[in-house]
Amino acid sequence: MSKNAESPLIAAARALTEHLTRFEETSLEVSRAPINSEKALARARKGLQECSEHEGRLAESLRSLASAMQGMQQQQQRCVEHTALAAERIRQRQDERLALQERLLKLGDNAREVSAPVQTLSEGANAPGSTEAIAPLQEVVRRLEAVIAEAGEVTALARQGDWADLERDTHSLEQQLQSARNRVLIGLRKLVEDAPS
Repeated sequence: MSKNAESPLIAAARALTEHLTRFEETSLEVSRAPINSEKALARARKGLQECSEHEGRLAESLRSLASAMQGMQQQQQRCVEHTALAAERIRQRQDERLALQERLLKLGDNAREVSAPVQTLSEGANAPGSTEAIAPLQEVVRRLEAVIAEAGEVTALARQGDWADLERDTHSLEQQLQSARNRVLIGLRKLVEDAPS
């Protein structure tokens, strides 16, 4: 419907008002007119006929108004249904985002927990002939790889769900974890190479 087009409800209400006004005017005219001649009697009969026609038009206008109101009720019902669908969609998306955010927070905690010993192990690994750090560093690499795999899953879910910000954050964390793993692997390789045979 264009901006200037009149809604069916307004058009029906306007037509009803116009027919009711004409009916009222005609009925008042007929009820007040003196009937004192053949000509006056003919006018009165003609007025009654017009009243009957106005009554028919009024009944038709009432049906049109009822139909327009029914159309408006159907339109309102469609709006209610669209709103309910939108509310459900928003709830689902909110739940989906919350679940991803919780996984991302847990990933961050796991990443900190796994990465914390790396610094102390790396410092101890710099001592000449230190081989005690090899097994713990291998465990750190294994745990980092598990967290990296989880980050990859969360990144894929964020991409699949079209959560660009969460995808970006999780991918960034994944890259940081890969970088940390690579540093640990380099240190581990150096320890293995420097270890006494």
